[in-house]
This record gives sequence, structure tokens and C-alpha cells, in this order.
Amino acid sequence: MLRNMRTPLLATALGLSLAGCLTIGDSGTTPNGGDDDMGSTMGSNTTGSNATPGVDVTMDRATVSTELGKTEVVTLTFTSVNSFTGNVTVTPSLVDGAGAVLTTGGLTVAGPTSVSVAASAPASAMYTVTIPTDATATQMTADLKLEVASSAGTKSVTSAFTIAPNYSVTYAAGLAANVAMHPLTGLKFKLKKGAKIVLHNADTMVHVTHGDNGFKHEDIPTGGQPNGIYTIDTSTLAVGTSGAVGCHSHNTPTYATVTID
Repeated sequence: MLRNMRTPLLATALGLSLAGCLTIGDSGTTPNGGDDDMGSTMGSNTTGSNATPGVDVTMDRATVSTELGKTEVVTLTFTSVNSFTGNVTVTPSLVDGAGAVLTTGGLTVAGPTSVSVAASAPASAMYTVTIPTDATATQMTADLKLEVASSAGTKSVTSAFTIAPNYSVTYAAGLAANVAMHPLTGLKFKLKKGAKIVLHNADTMVHVTHGDNGFKHEDIPTGGQPNGIYTIDTSTLAVGTSGAVGCHSHNTPTYATVTID
């Protein structure tokens, strides 16, 4: 009687052993229908066919502090997730704090509206915001909004701009009497009443700032010293005033024509 009982027990044990081999062995299938190979199973669970392709979007400048007459570049980087490939559409716009289209300041933005993303390496695109010289007479804020859309979905990223009402000019080191390279030579630009012209002498020689018709002239002989800063406040000038501003210290005038609007 004992001998007969051992036979079914042995068969049961062997059956369990064989079933375990089908789950982890080189042949057979796993419950999800794939090859019973540990590498393939881990790859599928990690990045496999059930993982959703997508695009990761990052921005290099979440905030930008700038001034009048500047151009600023913001770069987006697009990284494939789970082997996404294809084009993404980018819609750039400039908006106010409430998200409405910006209607003041005359700011513009330019950059690509379509970017190709590959699985092998990130892609990037640059968006240039241009601030006119007469954008504002007081501190101004604006948001660069970049809406990204692809077959994987949509995402919006924003860079917050703060614009100071200053038009800054620098006389570079080594400039000296090279009047053709003076930064204001021959320029014509407009400023809002109340904006400031800020001149920085980064050179090793004197550059006295000339001004006329209400634009204040820098003092002679004490002004224009190396590493000095001279500021012209336009708040006292009438709208429509036009005058010459530039370097007084050389034989050839290196002036710009500035108009208050």
C-alpha cells in the first residue's frame, strides 16, 4: 500500500518541476506571450512596447532680465522618451501676466516652428526676442510662451522677461579714438519720455558724453573718466524732442540722433 502511494507523489513532484522550467527556460512563452528570456522581459518592463513614447522639453532661461534695444535668445531642448521620433510643432508668442497676447512695447519673437526629434540625440531650437528702444519708459514685464505639440501630446513652457527702461551703451576697452567703432556713431533711435540713456566708459581713456537740445551734456573736464557711468534722464524732455548724443572727446563726432516719442 505504501509503495502505490509513492508513485502518484513522485509524478506530482516531477510535474511541478517541469512547469517551472517553462516559465524561466529557453523555450516556451511567458504569460504575456513573449520569449521566456530574462533580458527581454526586463527590457520590455523597463522601456518596452507598453511604454508610451514622448518628448521631454526643457528651457535654458526661465527668467530673463534685459533692457531697451536688446535681443535675447531662449533655447529649447527636445529629448526623445521611449524612442519617440518625429516632428514637433512650436508656437511662440509674447503674452502679459494674465496670458493675453502682449499689445504694448512692440516686442517680437522669431524662431523655428517645426523641429525634428530623433531617438538617438536631443534636438534644440533658439527663439530670439527683440526689444525696441522705445518699448517702455517704466519697468515692463512680459512672458515668452512656447507651446510644443506632437503626436505624443502638448506642453507649454514660459520664460519671464523683466525689461528695465534703460538704453545702455558701453565704450569698450581699447576703443580709444577709433571713431568708426564708437557704439553710437550714426545711429538713429527713439526712446519713450522718461527712459534713460546709460553710458559706461570701460576704456582706459576719457570719453565725455555730448548732448544737445535738452539732452544733458557731460561735464568738462571732470566727466568721461575710465570706468565711469554717465546717465541721461529723458523725463524732462518734451515728446518730439530730437538731439545728438555721443562722444565729445574726438575730432570726428560720433553721435547718434535720439528722438523722444
